[in-house]
Amino acid sequence: MSTALTPDVKITPLIPCKIPKNKVFVCPESSWTPDTDGKWQLHPFAFDRWDVEEMAYYDGCSLHVGLNPFNVYKVHGNDYLKLLTCCTVNTFRTFPIGKARHVIFCDNGGKVLVDGICIRTGEEDYLAFNLVDPNFLNMQMGNPFKFECENLRENYAVIQLCGIHSLEVVEQVCRQDLHDLRFMYSCEAKIDGKAVRILRTGMAGTLAYEIHTTAADAPYVYQKLLDLDKKYGVQEIGRICYVNQHCEGSIFQLAEHYNIRFEMEGDKFILSGSLPRESELQYHSPYDCGWGNLVRFDHDFMGKEALLAESQRHHNTAVHLIWNKEDILKVQAAVMDPEKRVDYMDMVGDYDFKNNCSTIHMDAVYDGEKLIGASSDRMLSAKTREMISICTIDEDYAVEGKAVEVLWGNPGTCQMRIRAKVTLFPYIKEDRNDNIDIEKIPRPVFD
Repeated sequence: MSTALTPDVKITPLIPCKIPKNKVFVCPESSWTPDTDGKWQLHPFAFDRWDVEEMAYYDGCSLHVGLNPFNVYKVHGNDYLKLLTCCTVNTFRTFPIGKARHVIFCDNGGKVLVDGICIRTGEEDYLAFNLVDPNFLNMQMGNPFKFECENLRENYAVIQLCGIHSLEVVEQVCRQDLHDLRFMYSCEAKIDGKAVRILRTGMAGTLAYEIHTTAADAPYVYQKLLDLDKKYGVQEIGRICYVNQHCEGSIFQLAEHYNIRFEMEGDKFILSGSLPRESELQYHSPYDCGWGNLVRFDHDFMGKEALLAESQRHHNTAVHLIWNKEDILKVQAAVMDPEKRVDYMDMVGDYDFKNNCSTIHMDAVYDGEKLIGASSDRMLSAKTREMISICTIDEDYAVEGKAVEVLWGNPGTCQMRIRAKVTLFPYIKEDRNDNIDIEKIPRPVFD
């Protein structure tokens, strides 16, 4: 890091350490903008080997704060639901207090622009995560809706826990039995008198929870979680591990798996991989992501006409690809051939160490000469030791074990075809967060 840059950046204040034990840092997972003090936050890039970190969200409890800071809107007023209904594919007729909903904004062509989470915290109170600024939307529509809204960005912190021991860890720090908290529901709790909100959700597909707290209280809560390391296998995780969680968890994410059309000036996402740069497959509809069940056509919203037409015709859907090991090794051997100039394949994944989350790696998927889909977020699973990716594909090919080919290499390089087989969503099929038998986990006992 250049000395000239150091006054303008700062290490995240959420992790309790006066002298950083990590030597490599990266911007947050969310959009990177300066705080009100003019400084840009940095997070540790990694805490251990990638496989050690990734196994934690299976066998232990991974701990992650790399999302922060990001936009969290605190909204008061039920007109906010009317605003969301006008602008998203969702409806909110049944939205009980404590419930979290996946909310999707689309463009006029039916492609996803933004998706995030909205939690109802009271009769007229909501928290909106990674969604469009409610005040901005209301202003664009002529301010027809009445609500109060505040962006908590720098004052809010989300601490993510994932793995079979995550429930036990949360219960121990809260000193509260949370076995009855259902998937995608939240509740209020306290950690040594400090108010928090617990949300049962996560990215990896395995059992997972989030602790929502203030930025001021976050270091204290983080340390309390670390103190449970020896008993429950709490493992801090960094960027690559968190990115890979989405693939194994079968969760598409903007800037990892698909692009969006920018209608304004500013930085654009960089596309790498073999997918043709003009391909429409880089843009995903809810159906491309396996989210078609969330689309409701009983109200007007941006993209409705396009999505209705897509729902009524042959379209793409979401699957995983398992890449052929022999072909992967052929690529690795070809990389060492100076005559071929084959693109290097990092076994861990297609992470851009320069541009971070600004680069989307997407590879073309073929049946013979027919382009049938787009693969992204390739990774080597630490659990199964399979090379996998997430893929939007012609629905005719969404058949377990269906053979396809992935084209490896950027345009202009010596490209190679890699055999792959389709496996249906979700990749992790047992003990998923939404259907795990919580009663297999011991109820908490407090001293």
